[in-house]
Amino acid sequence: MVAFEDKLDIEIFEQNHEVFSIFMKNIGNDLVLIRFDTFADLLVSKDLPAEQLDGLDRLVESITNQSWILPAVYRGFISKIIWFKPPWAHEFQDGKHQIQVGKCQQTGLLKVASTYPYFTSNCVYSSVEKLSNVQIVDVFVLTIGLAKNFSLNSTETTGQIFDHDSGSESLDTDNRKKIKTSSSSDFNHKDSSANYQRTYPFDINVIRQILENKRFILDFDLSFFSTDDPIRRQFDENEYEILRYVYTRVVHDTSDVEIQRYISARETALDQIKTFMEEYLTEPKAEQPIMIENPYLTALIAVIRYKKMNWKTIHHYAMHLADTRPPNHISSEEMIIYLLEGASKILQALKKDPIYITISRCVNDGFCSSDQSDLIQRYVEKKLRKLYKINQTKGKSLVTADDEEEEDDDTEPGETKEQKTNVSMDDDRIPTTSTNPISPSNEATNLSVKPKPTISEETTNPTSTNAKSSPSTSSTAHPSTGDMNKAISPSSLSEGSPILD
Repeated sequence: MVAFEDKLDIEIFEQNHEVFSIFMKNIGNDLVLIRFDTFADLLVSKDLPAEQLDGLDRLVESITNQSWILPAVYRGFISKIIWFKPPWAHEFQDGKHQIQVGKCQQTGLLKVASTYPYFTSNCVYSSVEKLSNVQIVDVFVLTIGLAKNFSLNSTETTGQIFDHDSGSESLDTDNRKKIKTSSSSDFNHKDSSANYQRTYPFDINVIRQILENKRFILDFDLSFFSTDDPIRRQFDENEYEILRYVYTRVVHDTSDVEIQRYISARETALDQIKTFMEEYLTEPKAEQPIMIENPYLTALIAVIRYKKMNWKTIHHYAMHLADTRPPNHISSEEMIIYLLEGASKILQALKKDPIYITISRCVNDGFCSSDQSDLIQRYVEKKLRKLYKINQTKGKSLVTADDEEEEDDDTEPGETKEQKTNVSMDDDRIPTTSTNPISPSNEATNLSVKPKPTISEETTNPTSTNAKSSPSTSSTAHPSTGDMNKAISPSSLSEGSPILD
């Protein structure tokens, strides 16, 4: 086995799923993955035979940005996941989630035994009774940027760590923090197997206990700090809601029979949508009338045709939509620094070094703005060099010779030595700035957003994770943060949706 402990390397990738290549370096099994990312990336490819995972070469060929972690779990590389996400990411609620992945005995495909809409809407669900070679992974989800969610004391916790009655905070349309409480209509995380626990607060000692006898890999995705959605920018709000209306439908009954019925209907509906788009959007004629009974699908096709969008990219993106809006938040530089300092405090509190560090840029797929990616990467690299003794950086490093000379200077990224005196670093909370606090509740007022060029119509190979895709950029200016964070529940969709019972 390679002795990684003697030399800590950073490896920089473009696509997040390229991180899987480090498992081919013979670093061992039963690892903990600590990741800072906006997206869960916990899917499996819908038509992936489990036997294809037996050979590493075949496995690497079969993974994508949204489906690389659970195949690694199935192979035994990863046993626990600690996922830190920004406040605008809502694919999973904060808490401990236990996920089971295995080979479907009926189809031979890799499936997930979880009734969360994240899995059912992507048609990768199977009941655990139908799975063989089941691997179980505990996923701890925590939001950075909500200071009260963390306790970084060195003393042992005396309170209850997991609290079923409390909720995680989220941003509402007015950019104010509100408590999101559990209810019978919370379809995003309704799971009859009771394998989910909400976390509030999460004590750092829990993570230390997890890492006590395990080695861990540290993974940074630059979209964690600022998240773009190039598909959404092609639509106005009404058009985007039509897109979600056409593609999104949530199953309300978590019984295996009803979920299988739902998946069958969803797959049929998605095939029908694709057929109609091929008919009307492949070399379309302007005068060709759209003869579809569903008015919402008709409207969507008309919008795509009028704006000359790449329908294959749109379809690939939309077919992964679940019951929450995809994350979308272009951060100010202050917010980027705020999140980086929160991450730094947590990593310092672990009192243990990773065996490997990876950074994923995610610029080519459009989920980290090209205008900000270099700035973010440089901040992250400099911070990691202050936290750890780095042997070498593989890939394109953005740390300059001047940066290396400043490594002994404890001034934080983005601040002058004079400004440093205004920064408060409370031992028990995520850092804030005393003169101009940067928090999820007021950060939106500091946004500095630049318009971007148009999405290329030649984009034909998107990669999506609950709407993660790989288009280019768009000329449409970003909608307001309030519009982007507007919570509209697809569970209230009418029977007008093409995805019918």
